[in-house]
Amino acid sequence: MPLSPPERTELVRSNVEAPDTLDPARMRSGFAAETILSDLFEGLVGSGPHGEPVPAQAERWEMSDDGLVWRFFLRPGLTWSDGSSLKASDFVYAWRRLIDPLVASPSASLVLTAGINNATSIYGGALEVNNLGVEAEGDRIVRITLEHPVPHLLSIISLAPFAPVPADRVQKQGGEWARPGKLIGNGAFQLQEWTPQGEITLLRNPHYWGKTRLERVTYMTGLSTAREYRLYHEGRLQLTERVPASLLHSLREEQPPRLWHGAQLGTYLYTFNLSRPEVADVRVRRALSLALDREVLTQNVTGQGEPIAWSMLPDLTDYDSPLPAAAAWSRDVRLAKARNLLAAAGFSPDHPLRLSITFHRSETHHKLADAIAGMWAALGVEARVKELEWDAYEAAKSSGEFVIARSSLFGDYADPYAMLGQFRCRDPQNESGYCDEQFDALLVQAQNTLDVRQRARLYQQAEMILNEAVPAIPLYYYTQARLVDPTLRGLPLDGIHTVLPSRDLYFSQE
Repeated sequence: MPLSPPERTELVRSNVEAPDTLDPARMRSGFAAETILSDLFEGLVGSGPHGEPVPAQAERWEMSDDGLVWRFFLRPGLTWSDGSSLKASDFVYAWRRLIDPLVASPSASLVLTAGINNATSIYGGALEVNNLGVEAEGDRIVRITLEHPVPHLLSIISLAPFAPVPADRVQKQGGEWARPGKLIGNGAFQLQEWTPQGEITLLRNPHYWGKTRLERVTYMTGLSTAREYRLYHEGRLQLTERVPASLLHSLREEQPPRLWHGAQLGTYLYTFNLSRPEVADVRVRRALSLALDREVLTQNVTGQGEPIAWSMLPDLTDYDSPLPAAAAWSRDVRLAKARNLLAAAGFSPDHPLRLSITFHRSETHHKLADAIAGMWAALGVEARVKELEWDAYEAAKSSGEFVIARSSLFGDYADPYAMLGQFRCRDPQNESGYCDEQFDALLVQAQNTLDVRQRARLYQQAEMILNEAVPAIPLYYYTQARLVDPTLRGLPLDGIHTVLPSRDLYFSQE
């Protein structure tokens, strides 16, 4: 009987961009360091195969009846990757550092979103960081006190910025502590080598509490889509971050074992600048949304077949996004209603609606803008496309120098508030200038409601208000597609996953 080949224990994967830091407090969610940090560090809570919160450094937790006090019980014998003891105080130090104005963490707002007691006052400079509502009860219990109930707290603190950091190293070595030869973590892997703009090599952490079947993970950074595919085709890369658009359809049909699909918590938008007279009338905004054939845009323009969007949010666990009535109408009915709305708003062939579409340089964005302008032309709307370089595009959005701008709506965690909160009055991420006190009040009420079904109903009411106001047009929900080695196992089968840690991945011929 022939012997089975030994199991492969080295994974080479793409990270597209090289991270500028491996310090959890200095990274930004969704940026280049996030996946690598998920290998090097681990928080109190992790994310399971269906996107659900699961025990990580904490083996269990409990919540008070009023939802204001949480206690997390660490696993016994936890250590850093150098073998030194990891204690509850390491989490306290890391979270205080995350909200410290002197550190100026890009992720400090997550502590505010988590509702931790005194976080707002500390962030504003009114209190010292040691007043943050997180403390150690001995070496194995982390106690968190909240200003109000936050039912989605577990999802928030599962994010990379909430990982512990070694206080003594950070304090002694400053910004150098997160470099090769100095960085110690508590994740399934430890940092061996980091070549700027090149490769990042991790080795299995022998002190990690859990198990992983991989011994080495190498991240190749700075790869173009074409180079990713070439390295994968040559067998030198076992997991990519992208798939060439021209190959996606054929791979779906001919080689499904080589393709992994996953949902993302994000929506592709066209955002209106509500201060501009061209789109100040809600009837105009509704008409422009109705005139778009989303199926044509995703099937023929992007070519990716993304799920079309009629609401701002995709469906989540315990939350079904409400659909406007227009989602069930035929194309002809939508166009007829769009024409009537524009006429009621005072636009006609003799007085056409003229506007511009601003987007940053990208072949896909340009194709979509051209297609959308053509769909609006059928209504007599004259839309001019305005392509800008990234810096100019960001400046235009920040200064309000746009009528309609290509944009996106992403959530850091799988709760409706993560995305809906970006439409609150005066929210820094609210690009449209939309403001509705009833909408804001529903979000506050939902945040203070522990009952899952009641919270979902409140969020649905808020989203229906948003759908009616149309501060932005949702076009489709983001998905991700990756090329995978046919023998790679452990990838999640469903749920929303923006980060795919290497811990659960392994190779098998079965």
